[in-house]
Amino acid sequence: MNRDLWSYSFDRLPRWTCPHCRHGLLQPMGDYPHVEESEYSKEEQKLPESEPDWTMERFVALLKCDLAHCGEVVAAGGNRVAEMFQDYEGREQHWESALVPLFVRPAPHIIPVSKKLSDACNMQLRKAFELYWLDKAACANRLRIFVERLMDHFKVPTHGKGKKQKKHRFDLSERIEEFDAMKPGHKDALDALRFVGNYGSHEGQTDTEALLDCFELLEDALAELIDEKKAMLAAKAQKLIENKGKNTW
Repeated sequence: MNRDLWSYSFDRLPRWTCPHCRHGLLQPMGDYPHVEESEYSKEEQKLPESEPDWTMERFVALLKCDLAHCGEVVAAGGNRVAEMFQDYEGREQHWESALVPLFVRPAPHIIPVSKKLSDACNMQLRKAFELYWLDKAACANRLRIFVERLMDHFKVPTHGKGKKQKKHRFDLSERIEEFDAMKPGHKDALDALRFVGNYGSHEGQTDTEALLDCFELLEDALAELIDEKKAMLAAKAQKLIENKGKNTW
C-alpha cells in the first residue's frame, strides 16, 4: 500500500487506480478542479488581520478511468485550503493551496479487494474505502465489521464455551481466538483492527495513521488468508527445486 495516495491533502488529486476495472488510472476531466470561494470568506480576506488559511473554498472534480473499454467516472469534492510549508532547514516558509477530499465516489481501493472474498466481506471493505474520506471513525468501525464477516467467511463458530464454563454467544475477541486455533498467525492483526474499530465507535474519532496501519495489516493478512500468496510462492519454489531450476510450466 502506497500511503502517499491516502494523505490528508494534495496539491493535485493522485492518479488512483480505477475502482471498477482495477487496472486503469483515474484522470481529471474538464474544469479541474472547479473551485468556488464563499462570500463570507471573501469579506474576511479584506480584514487587516486576515491570513491565507482563513480562506474557505470548496472544490469538485470528475475523474475518468483512462482505459477506453472501462471509462468509469469518479466524483470527488471537498475543501481547498492554504497550508504553510517550510524548507528542510526550517528557514523559509510559504503558503500553498491544497485539496482536502471529503468524498470520493465510487471510492478507489486503498488495498486490493480479492475476487475470492465473500460478498459480505467485499461490501464492508468497499464501504470502508468510501468512509475513509467522509468519516474516519465510521471507516474504522466498518473494518471491525469486516473482521466479523471474515470470521463468517471462514465459518468460525458464533457460539461455544471458549474459556468459560457455559456455552454462550462469542464476542469478536472470542471468535478471533477460535480463528487463531484454525489458522494461526493473524490474531494480532485482527485484534488491532478490532481495537481501532472499537475506539472509533466509542470515541467518535480515530487517528488517520492508525487507520492506515490497519489497512496495511489487513492487506498482508488477506494476501495469505484469501489469496494464499505465500503458499503459491512456496509451491513455485519447490517446483523449481524439483526441476533443478528449469521452468516447466
